[in-house]
Amino acid sequence: MILKRLFNRACILVASIMLFGCEDNSLPDDTQIRDYSEFFSALPEQVIYPQNNPYTIEKEKLGEFLFWDPILSGNQNVACASCHHPQFGWADGRAFSIGSDGVGLGPERFGNEITPIHAPSIVNSAFVGLTNSSDLESFISGPYFWDLRADTLSEQARGPIENPVEMLGYNYHESDIMDEVILRLSSNNEYVALFTAAFSDEPEPVTAQNISDALATFQRKVVSTNSRFDLFLRGDSTALTQAELIGLNKFIDGGCASCHSGPMLSDNLIHEDKKVIEGLAPVRTPALRNVAFTAPYMQDGSRSSLADAISIYEDRGDLEVTIGEGDFGDIERFLLTLSGPTYNHIPQRVPSGLPVGGAI
Repeated sequence: MILKRLFNRACILVASIMLFGCEDNSLPDDTQIRDYSEFFSALPEQVIYPQNNPYTIEKEKLGEFLFWDPILSGNQNVACASCHHPQFGWADGRAFSIGSDGVGLGPERFGNEITPIHAPSIVNSAFVGLTNSSDLESFISGPYFWDLRADTLSEQARGPIENPVEMLGYNYHESDIMDEVILRLSSNNEYVALFTAAFSDEPEPVTAQNISDALATFQRKVVSTNSRFDLFLRGDSTALTQAELIGLNKFIDGGCASCHSGPMLSDNLIHEDKKVIEGLAPVRTPALRNVAFTAPYMQDGSRSSLADAISIYEDRGDLEVTIGEGDFGDIERFLLTLSGPTYNHIPQRVPSGLPVGGAI
């Protein structure tokens, strides 16, 4: 009798689960197109260049060579492209980059000089800090780095050159490396010609500021401004599928857009009260543009997939979000619409004659 009663209760429990299902804390599937202008706007179709570093094709060409040339590093073995490569969405596909003693590319790179935080992509660096209400005529991008310590893109471009873990190494002091780099470039006839063409109004064109400005000008070329989400925001209601629209609405209703907003889907602010990884200091809100190509995710690179990164925010009352497990796939489908065509050219050579991209 006891076994029979237990069997009957088990049957009732199974039937209840089949009838009502398990508890579901997912957001409702809303397929209605809303007014999204409160949260988002499309990226500008043209790159914005600041008045103190205006665009010229000569400066862009010079900046691209410098980006790929290990001549800027202390040991002439690391280039900007060593850790920001188009094959990995202009990042490196690693949780933490390997810098000044690194050999190899992307996840296969090895070495002992490991950066303490995940390297972000340079895609759309031109639009960092852009908001829905920014005046494009006077907009100056920035600030940069996870801790916002660099006010401008030119300042950011110089940072890795002076960092011993990233590009500097330990044969030069950070206060001396720019003088050394200037000496190297000034001794190279091709670079002298390139700097002279890019900064023709200056008596001494090879300077630390001009190196930074040329790098910043090239980085502003690496943009992705025509994703399907951009097309949708510009008025093409067919650019998103119904499933992606559900994900977009859940992204908003779940609280994600409270920080991931604006043209870059980032407010570019540090939220001291919204740290999501224990043991790490709060960092700026990362932009989500072209996020499909820049795994792994989070500032410590601890999440290998988008769904895994989204899951951090499940039922996080301290972050005022309410997304559940059933929402992960929907939000991921929306995030994949943020990716679009991006400049991906790799030069065949650099003026120094060193390996393009360094020891990769």
